[in-house]
Amino acid sequence: MALPASARILRADNGAETTPGELMQVCERVFVWTLDMRRRMVGRPVARVIHSGRLEVFRLRLASGRELEATGNQPFMTLDGSIPLAAMTTGQRLAVPRRVPEPLDASGMVDPELILLAHMIGDGSCVKHQPIRYASIDEESLAAVSAAARHFGVTAIRDDYPAARVITLRLPAPFRLTHGKRNPIAAWLDGLGLFGLRSYEKFVPPRVFALPYEKVGLFLRHLWATDGHVSWDARSEIGRVYYSSTSRRLIDDVAQLLLRFGVLSRIKRVQKEGYRDGWHLHIYGAENQLRFLRHIGVHGAKDTAAEALISKLEVVQRNTNLDTIPISVWTNVRAALVETAMTQRKFAVAMNTSYCGSAMWKRSPSRGRVHRAAVVLEDRYLHDLATNDVFWDEIVEITSIGQQDVYDVAIDGGDNVIAQGIVAHSG
Repeated sequence: MALPASARILRADNGAETTPGELMQVCERVFVWTLDMRRRMVGRPVARVIHSGRLEVFRLRLASGRELEATGNQPFMTLDGSIPLAAMTTGQRLAVPRRVPEPLDASGMVDPELILLAHMIGDGSCVKHQPIRYASIDEESLAAVSAAARHFGVTAIRDDYPAARVITLRLPAPFRLTHGKRNPIAAWLDGLGLFGLRSYEKFVPPRVFALPYEKVGLFLRHLWATDGHVSWDARSEIGRVYYSSTSRRLIDDVAQLLLRFGVLSRIKRVQKEGYRDGWHLHIYGAENQLRFLRHIGVHGAKDTAAEALISKLEVVQRNTNLDTIPISVWTNVRAALVETAMTQRKFAVAMNTSYCGSAMWKRSPSRGRVHRAAVVLEDRYLHDLATNDVFWDEIVEITSIGQQDVYDVAIDGGDNVIAQGIVAHSG
């Protein structure tokens, strides 16, 4: 394994990400998420971190928008085994998590703080030497922020700007500010590392990643009320569900939190002349969108659109080609047919498909189809492939970015880590 010091590795104990550089400096035992032999997520301790020297580093980019920097000898998990990056090409598929469990040491956060945090990340302003503000046109969101501010002893002051078609809440300190005495909301945001940040610098604080399932859902529900989008595209007859931001790190963080619910997403760059690049985090596919809407949802006025979209998605035909297993899985199926002495024709009948000779083997099958094959053939390996915690993403670009110091992270009892949303083999 050879990753740069800045690579973000997913911890299992507190749910946050850490880097090889940070792991070299900690003394306590750190647990990280790793995939076991059946490709299921388990928490295992870091054994050691070793500086591997200075080597050429490449940027790996996947169809989902995930990116990771690694050396050419860094191996990644494919269906056909571990393959180093230098031997991989565009179009090949490798493993990424499709689900991330709750942290082993989950901790809480009171609802008013969580609600205010979500709205301040999305539509709030807390730059230095200016009043703390929140802007929205959604009365339910304005009410939620006003109620959450009272948790800090702050009474929101409402400013209506009809010309701007937006309402602003100022969140002033409940006392006179003197030396050493700060606005309690400013002090709280500072403790989370968010005070003074511009929109393109924002991120989800580590404390949120330590939260249990329900609390993460509450945070995402209120975050989506800010810069989230939910609608039905009548022309294309598909749902549109995405979150937008000028902060790439925030988009990566939200994508990571969505995996708590098994919700898969894709990151797309949005470019407009004269403006800073933006990012859209798309939740795609009817089944995936329904999982988001049912288990997370959207706070406020956008909830009406969310309910309407659920009605549409419940009757639309599902596209199973969005979540497939690499085509080489058919090699395992054919081997199982030989072992069980079942003909391909009988297999096709058992699978409720028409027999078309070799046509079946020419496309990557859906997880559902592989699961049916596992039942027909009573094959545990195929069953695991259809039910494990892996999504098979596709490489779209590999680019050399020069030399960097790189590190090897060894795991006690495991051979891989989750680095920036990608399964990377470890030493």
